[in-house]
Amino acid sequence: MTGGSEAWARIPVLTAASVALLLVLAGCGGAGSHESASPASPSPSSAAAGAHEKFQPTPADFREIKTLLARQARALLHHDRAAFLATVDHEQPALLKQQRTLYDNITQLPLASLSYGVDTSGALVPADVPGDDPLLHPTVVEHLQLVGTFDRPVSNPVDETFVRRHGRWLLGSESEAKEADHFDTPQERPWFGVPIVAEHVGPMTVLVDRSQADNLAGLTTAVQDDIAYDAQLLGVPASSKILVDATTNGLSLNFSSLSQEEAAAVTFGVTSTGLAGHVIKVNPHTVDQVVNDEGIMRHELTHYLLESYNGYLPKWLSEGVAAWVQYYPDDFSRWQVPADLYDRLMRADHTLPILGLFNEDPSLNYPISQAAVSWLVAHYGVAKLLDLMRAYRTHYTDANVDALTPKLLRQVYGVTPAEVTDGAWALLAQFAH
Repeated sequence: MTGGSEAWARIPVLTAASVALLLVLAGCGGAGSHESASPASPSPSSAAAGAHEKFQPTPADFREIKTLLARQARALLHHDRAAFLATVDHEQPALLKQQRTLYDNITQLPLASLSYGVDTSGALVPADVPGDDPLLHPTVVEHLQLVGTFDRPVSNPVDETFVRRHGRWLLGSESEAKEADHFDTPQERPWFGVPIVAEHVGPMTVLVDRSQADNLAGLTTAVQDDIAYDAQLLGVPASSKILVDATTNGLSLNFSSLSQEEAAAVTFGVTSTGLAGHVIKVNPHTVDQVVNDEGIMRHELTHYLLESYNGYLPKWLSEGVAAWVQYYPDDFSRWQVPADLYDRLMRADHTLPILGLFNEDPSLNYPISQAAVSWLVAHYGVAKLLDLMRAYRTHYTDANVDALTPKLLRQVYGVTPAEVTDGAWALLAQFAH
């Protein structure tokens, strides 16, 4: 994960990954808000529930909903706009506009497959749909796979209420959860919301808001170049099986659990029955920064290229190697940091940051981690660092990977954590301040 900030001037070093450059988007609001979704998808109300509470769905109703969604999927796969819009309630202009945008967005994607699952065991409280016609709000899951980008479909909950008009079911409302921990929050669904444009190059898919279409080519080229750079530096195979999402659709991703500052970019995996693929979510408000500051994307692509070790490494190692790549070659004496940050670094305990405490003070823990990895690479090389990652993966037993650090540093390098931190602080002391 990377972040950026203009809180202090500095030659591009800890701009993103070290959190010292956290970008505070004052007054921007949530990056994941959907202006187009709100008027088409009002929240459920007690009045709406009362107006329709006498309706009891039958198995036949659920079968009809499944048939309708299958028609939608076929229409999207075959680019049949009329067939898709025929499944939508035409008595709601805002909903029609929303669904036209969804159609336009999805039909730009390199679709390998698309289907919808419907839970027929029960129904949720329906959204407030105009009129007194029967409503049905089943649990619906969208399964969408992109050619090359994802190995299998990504599964996302879809919050849809259906209305039975003149004896047939139609889509009556679609909305998206606004809280990251809500039960029906999608993992990643950037095709729902505002209009987007897409580019598919090899296995990679890149998405930006239509209003930012001028940034699409530059972002795509930057990612391609940085994949090649990272792979060569790390000595790992290059791969571009990734979705780069720079849209304002979806929920904003906070830099840490203790901060509302937003990252410049963040990397994560998406799943269905297993891992489906990887996404780099680029802060849509800082696309220019990401394109012009090559270190930001190099940091995130390090996480992606080293994905086979994800989940097995301590935080200091996973973030430290990404920061090392971001700022390579890392001559610490070239970098200017604020005096108060320098003082805090020098007074900090000479320990490797552990997972549970890392995000409590990322402005310290990112540079500490970077310095630790820089010291290891300077003395033993990159290949040895990959050996350390393999050792963590081999010896992994549970989430407490920090407990393995003394053993594995001794096994791979013949050093102690204290020797590593002494080396790291010798580098940190070189900061200009």
